Amino acid sequence: MSLKQVWKRSKDKNKSAYRQFCFCISFAVLLITSYIMMLESPLIQQTLPEGGDSRKQVYMIFVLAAAGCVIFTVYAASLFLRYKSREIGVFLALGTEKGKVKALLLREISGYTAAMIGAGLVAGCLVSLCLGILFEHLVKGLSEYSFAFTGIGFGASLLYGLFILAMLLILSAHFMKRSNIMDILNEQRKQEPLKKMVSPPYLIGGILLFAGGLLLAFVMPAAVAKMTGHYMGAWTNLFYLTALAGLYRIMVYSISCHRKGRRPQKYYNNLISYGMLKFQGSSFVRNMLVVTLLLAGGIFAAFYVPINGQENSSSLARYESMYSMFYTGDAAVPSQKEIANLAQTYGVELQQYRKAQVLQVVGSGVNRDDVDEKGNLKEVYEKQHALYEIFSAGDYEKLTGQKAEPQPGTYYLIQSPGAQEDLFFRFDDIDSLYLDKWEKFMPLAYGKTVTYQSLVQGWGFDHQARLVVSDADFQKIKEGTEAFPRETQVLFNSKGGDSLAFAEELYLRFGQGCSADMKVCNGYDAWQHKLQGNEYDYAGKVRYDPANSVKEADWQYEPLFLPLKEAGGMKRYAVYLLLFVYVSIICLAAAGVISYSRSQSIALGSSQVFSDLEKLGADAAYQRKLLAKQLKKVFLLPTLLGGFGMTAFGCLMLKTNDGVLSAGEIKTIGIFFVILLAVMAYQYGIYRFSRKKAQSLLGL
Repeated sequence: MSLKQVWKRSKDKNKSAYRQFCFCISFAVLLITSYIMMLESPLIQQTLPEGGDSRKQVYMIFVLAAAGCVIFTVYAASLFLRYKSREIGVFLALGTEKGKVKALLLREISGYTAAMIGAGLVAGCLVSLCLGILFEHLVKGLSEYSFAFTGIGFGASLLYGLFILAMLLILSAHFMKRSNIMDILNEQRKQEPLKKMVSPPYLIGGILLFAGGLLLAFVMPAAVAKMTGHYMGAWTNLFYLTALAGLYRIMVYSISCHRKGRRPQKYYNNLISYGMLKFQGSSFVRNMLVVTLLLAGGIFAAFYVPINGQENSSSLARYESMYSMFYTGDAAVPSQKEIANLAQTYGVELQQYRKAQVLQVVGSGVNRDDVDEKGNLKEVYEKQHALYEIFSAGDYEKLTGQKAEPQPGTYYLIQSPGAQEDLFFRFDDIDSLYLDKWEKFMPLAYGKTVTYQSLVQGWGFDHQARLVVSDADFQKIKEGTEAFPRETQVLFNSKGGDSLAFAEELYLRFGQGCSADMKVCNGYDAWQHKLQGNEYDYAGKVRYDPANSVKEADWQYEPLFLPLKEAGGMKRYAVYLLLFVYVSIICLAAAGVISYSRSQSIALGSSQVFSDLEKLGADAAYQRKLLAKQLKKVFLLPTLLGGFGMTAFGCLMLKTNDGVLSAGEIKTIGIFFVILLAVMAYQYGIYRFSRKKAQSLLGL
């Protein structure tokens, strides 16, 4: 019988190890391939806002998931090599040359890994195709793009598979570098003891590093910038490494520090368990650290769904009027009569229609776009800073029903409810308006803010600021300006009928009738365009589709119709729901597979200990209890730290957004804890399954 035939016979006797190895490799490649294919498809690339937080979070969590998948494939390979160590040692003991055994092993590893990478790539493409079809259905009308496989997706997936193959071949070659037969024969018994002897101050230091690192990285930059105007830069993210170091210290303490304390009998009862933990302590700590990070990433991705939903619902609830649109005087948009006739067509009753004239006027302001060489924010006062929109007090009262009585020479700033000053914008930045017709400045002092969300444009500051002045000042400004076109603001409500179809048709007619100077993006400032000419960055970048009202637009004059916003918001929310839930599933699946693989490794590495305990008289019940204590370390601490740590971080995010917790955000925190309970239940299920398999492996 040839060496290859003997090798094949030994493989037939160890099928479970091969199945586990193949599953881990193919599963890792499947997860990452499907994710990359989805992420790089035109559908997702065009749905996620360019440069938005959601896009950044998806890529950040993807890197974490990819790293986790690499780590658990290495764990799977290490476990597989431990299974193979005994038969490799037998071959060497019988006189087989190490070079021949190494060649057989590398050929087998490369063959199985390549096959599983291929299977994972195919399965990942199929999964991403199914998800892509589902995404297309969810974003129907929201985007003209469809799911498609891309060269970047294929290339990145293949590169990831090749990286795994290279890692496993290096690991296998390193395994065969053992200096003698006994090293290989004893691979199954190999331990990784944790030699550190630590005390309670070590734990306290870890907790302080963990909490302090998170606070310094997340809270300190915003707090310093707000208090001093100094922008600290991206280097503050390095404090997250401090938090990671603190997490490591906490885990080391949990493994290595066991004292008699006030209950010495408990210590003696668990002495064997403590010893076994310390003998495998290094690998325990590494495993727990990776699982904690993956659980934190999965939970964070799941948290993004209720956060996004809460922000969407709370923002729409702030609008006082169902329909809001503004346009320049030369636009051919539907008149009040035409809107009323259109409403009748859809059985909609028009209510509270009102309109007012708006002036566009250049005014002073403060430019805070740059920092100096020391990182301090520069404040540059500009006499002619931006183009603002002006309402008269009488028109503001007609539009909103709110009494506004600014004194001559003062202005009220229209803002959203709960609006606050921040590092870049102040309520009182404006102190004069430029009357271009007379080439002189009109002094204007800040009075107060008034809130009416339906009149707020963008963030309500800088070139998107809207002001209310006295009727006398309004008339003076009107007579003294002519450089920029007048605008009309319209607000109204509706009742009954097919309000969605009515809003879609009105959106179409409004978009088709807009004038040339209305075709500008949100960031456009006509005054800056006039100053900079062709070098102005925001010129010609408008994006909107009159025939597709739910497609995300970048259009300064986009009308705000609540029936459309609600319908489009639900579709966008469905996209975020599916995408981030999938990200969460990847991270949690990777954490589960790593934990399972580690539990099997514990059983294999401790098999001799359990055999010796049985010879010393330990019954099966005691051995099962001892095994359970070992496995709980794999699951319990990472679940608590990753789960409760990320829940606390999520609450901190909500708090630091605007400094207060709204009723909607409190409900979101409740959802956080529901997600946390679900993850804990998932981890418990994996623990029960892993314990059962480990008991079977040990014959318990």
